[in-house]
Amino acid sequence: MDLPVTNVAPAFLGAIIGALASLFGAIYTQRSKDRLQRIAGELAKREAVYADFVMSASNLLLKAYTHDEIVLHGDEPRLVGLVNRMRLFAPPEVVGGAEAVLRSIVEISLKPSVELRQLAKEALSKSLDPDPLLAFSTICRSDLDNVQRKGV
Repeated sequence: MDLPVTNVAPAFLGAIIGALASLFGAIYTQRSKDRLQRIAGELAKREAVYADFVMSASNLLLKAYTHDEIVLHGDEPRLVGLVNRMRLFAPPEVVGGAEAVLRSIVEISLKPSVELRQLAKEALSKSLDPDPLLAFSTICRSDLDNVQRKGV
């Protein structure tokens, strides 16, 4: 073999290995970024739906305690729609928790209304029924933690 060829071959092989290492590093970095973006998007989507549900359910819960009539306004169908949206992506525990909140609101709506002042007294004295949104919020927090920990 020629001496110049033997000197060039290792340099050429080193350049190829360096280029491949750089290429694979860039691919790995891009995949990691894509995965993190997917997780962030999934978290944002779930947080938005869960927060909308909690806000709408809170309004309906207060109405259920303080009003005798059962009337379908904007919040009731919206709440049912949010539960149906959760069915598309949320685990069964979250959907079950949301359905339990809906059942609680209906049960409270069927009871006689309470004055707001009396409701506040009961809440302060802790004699009020447990907040149905507390269990739902805990389930949602667990789901969001799982998504962040395990990824999409």
